[in-house]
Amino acid sequence: MDETKEKKTSWLVLIAIGMGVLMAMLDVTIVNVALPTIQREFHTSYITTQWVVNAYTSTYTISILLISKLGDMYGKKLFFLLSMLIFTTGSLLCSISPNSLMLNISRGIEGVGGAGILGLSMALIGDNYEGKQRAFILGIWGSIVGFGTSIGPLVGGILVQYFNWRSIFLINIPIGIIAIIIGIKFITEKHYEVDRHVDILGMILSTAMVFCLVYGLLNKENNINASWMTPNIFGWIAGGIVLLIIFILWEKHYAHPMMNLDLFKKLSFVGSCVAAFTITLGLFSFFTYLTILMQDYMGYSPLEVGLQRLIISAFPLFLGAFVGYLVGKIGSRIVASGSLFLEAIGVLAMNLLLGYHLQWTFLIPAFIFMGLGNAGINPAISNAALLDVEPQNMGMASGINSVCRQFGNCLGIVVLGLIVGDGYHRSLIHHLGNNHVSQTIIQAGPFSGMEMAKKFHQIPGITTTIRHAYYDGIHELLWLSLILFIISGILCWFLIKNPRSKDVNKEA
Repeated sequence: MDETKEKKTSWLVLIAIGMGVLMAMLDVTIVNVALPTIQREFHTSYITTQWVVNAYTSTYTISILLISKLGDMYGKKLFFLLSMLIFTTGSLLCSISPNSLMLNISRGIEGVGGAGILGLSMALIGDNYEGKQRAFILGIWGSIVGFGTSIGPLVGGILVQYFNWRSIFLINIPIGIIAIIIGIKFITEKHYEVDRHVDILGMILSTAMVFCLVYGLLNKENNINASWMTPNIFGWIAGGIVLLIIFILWEKHYAHPMMNLDLFKKLSFVGSCVAAFTITLGLFSFFTYLTILMQDYMGYSPLEVGLQRLIISAFPLFLGAFVGYLVGKIGSRIVASGSLFLEAIGVLAMNLLLGYHLQWTFLIPAFIFMGLGNAGINPAISNAALLDVEPQNMGMASGINSVCRQFGNCLGIVVLGLIVGDGYHRSLIHHLGNNHVSQTIIQAGPFSGMEMAKKFHQIPGITTTIRHAYYDGIHELLWLSLILFIISGILCWFLIKNPRSKDVNKEA
């Protein structure tokens, strides 16, 4: 193959993988701006509407390890392309869903496809690129991950405002078809001797573990006044923790484990997982509640919210390749830790500047720091995740890192929702008292705050009271995110390999 043809093929591989990753990441946040519209059309509750998000992230998280393992065993390219087909089919079903149940089931199908796309994409880059080129391509891959997640509200806002909420799923269909066609022809993979024994019990345990943890947290979110010791909350969470312990013990002693626990002996890999978990929990999950803040409580349209958030999403697009080059020069440690500290500065700035303002311009400084951190973190942690990992384990390493990303997002949607809900609840009780009105508003949930304000419009100052209650919840959320980013930045500094000058090119 001559050099020109090789470069063309190299870019076509990236295009196929990148289109798939872009679809999967867009659908993490693109639906957020459509939630109020979906809720009104299907006449559903806040809890049911929340499942439009959780159905995707939950199945996404549950499926990643299984698909990554099957990819290592039977072909990463095959399962990557199958995942894109599943995702595209799920998108079609979402677009024609006649009710919320069908929509949530279809979102779950999308989640399974998205899991394989993200879980295997990083490993396929490891197979198709080497050395400094791999670091550069991973930089672009990271920029697609950050850009896709951040640009979702803008794309969703445009489609919802000028078309309808169903169009946010229809756009995936041509993208998916084109990516599959290009991928079939140009994506390659390296084949290594791997253990093809199927760890059925490990697969069952990992699936049940994630389900129990998420379901327990959702039960708490759906009944915010319930005690954590309530059986349908504590029981599910405790069950998930017990299953986690059993899973670890089983994988440690089983001769053919689903998950290679030796990966966790590689500190750079552990650091990349910590950072991946934190960025999705602290930032990407927050986008759901930021969108509601700007759209419902500040009064901006879905399109306006998307355009305003472009400040965050533009940085990964324009800086991703440069960050990949930078990682190749100075290593992942400085870039990853620095990016997390930038996120901490952004979160702190937002907490100090937000107050109870109705104008989004107060948030611009915070958006800039968040965008810079978002641009740097994904290329750094994707490179660190593959550092020192044996080629035959790249699929699983990519899958575990993706599990951390998606479990952080899935857990973040729930945990941050609990924090916002708690702050919302306490503020309403403080200002309105514990009466029928406050309990009705609380039960409707923070997403329905402005609808409740219209319902009780005869009460003086009710709109301001409800708006301030949601803002109070957001402030509490931001304090937690600040702590998480600082702790994670410190951990990554000590965990991720600090390459000596002679090792920098090796890390690249």
